Amino acid sequence: MFFFLLFKDTLSLILLLCIFLLPGFSWLWLRIAGSRLRIRLLCPSGTLPAGEQIELQLFLQNPCILPIPHAVFRIRYRNKLAQQDETILVSTGLPARSSQTIGLQLLPESCGCLRVEITQIRLHDMLRMFRIRISAPPAQELWIMPHIWPMQTVSGQVLSQDSENETFSQYRSGDDPSEVFGLRDYHPGDRLNRIHWKLSEKNTGLIVKEFSLPIGQAAVLFAEWKQSPLPMQHALLESLISVSVAFSESEHPHNLCWFDPPGERLVTVPVSDASIYEGIRRLMSTPTHTLSSTLHCIDPDRSISHLIYFTAGVQPEQLVQLEQLHADRITVISVNADEEDAACFQRTAAAFPQLELCSVSPGCVGAALREVIL
Repeated sequence: MFFFLLFKDTLSLILLLCIFLLPGFSWLWLRIAGSRLRIRLLCPSGTLPAGEQIELQLFLQNPCILPIPHAVFRIRYRNKLAQQDETILVSTGLPARSSQTIGLQLLPESCGCLRVEITQIRLHDMLRMFRIRISAPPAQELWIMPHIWPMQTVSGQVLSQDSENETFSQYRSGDDPSEVFGLRDYHPGDRLNRIHWKLSEKNTGLIVKEFSLPIGQAAVLFAEWKQSPLPMQHALLESLISVSVAFSESEHPHNLCWFDPPGERLVTVPVSDASIYEGIRRLMSTPTHTLSSTLHCIDPDRSISHLIYFTAGVQPEQLVQLEQLHADRITVISVNADEEDAACFQRTAAAFPQLELCSVSPGCVGAALREVIL
């Protein structure tokens, strides 16, 4: 009342009451506007390549008649494979009955599962006297895929001419008369036994049958998913997905295999064009193991046409285990940390001439894979 005693009029009393009531009104204003604030974190769907910029969007809508003078959003994205966190702070104001979209750019350098979440939302009143926190929307997950390197065309060994095989190529013709691939017009040089005489009689020209091409037995891509430095894990994943894509482009069936430590079992994923990324996602979600080798989980009596073994640093005992498997061809792609490890690998490879060995170094994956013959 000291203020009222100095200024004896009604206006001074009203001003005094406003000063006392303003903080409470400001706090109530903030509570009401914050309770109606709508927040969404928009992320691109599907799989994304590593090393390319990703555009995220923070959508904010304030339907209330009261503005929010100041809002601070703390956004964290974490790569589960690399175990790396980064934080972005976004500060903005929200006018009454308005909406806005804030663009955010991320540049993930590592492949793996990228978890993006708003960890904290703080709203401030106009006087900066009060600060409240509100709940954040659910986190989003993005899958960053390894880089795919071009490789040599898969050799004809994997596209079998075995007439007993019931799986045929959908895109390439062959010489198996048990299945007709398609029909076309006659070209000079075509074999006479391939002319479809009944259809040719009904047409003005000769019609030729194209026979089907049987697809050989599925290859096995076995990944030794063990604890190793992050650059070596990336090189292994890049090698694995590049070989898988090369097989898929040549229509050769193959399976991705790895050891699952929690279940203590061998995981096998048959790969088609649609499931390449699904298999890689499942592998990156699997915890790494500390064993020197998990080749023991492969059935030694299982017949394999082509086994491709991916590992971060290979030991002689692993090569001995590979020799004991029933595989027509065995290719070993070993990711080595440095030139010294690569030289040691080459010396070890000389003792196993029946195995096809390839040394890959982080940062030089593409050059090494171009020498691999599938």
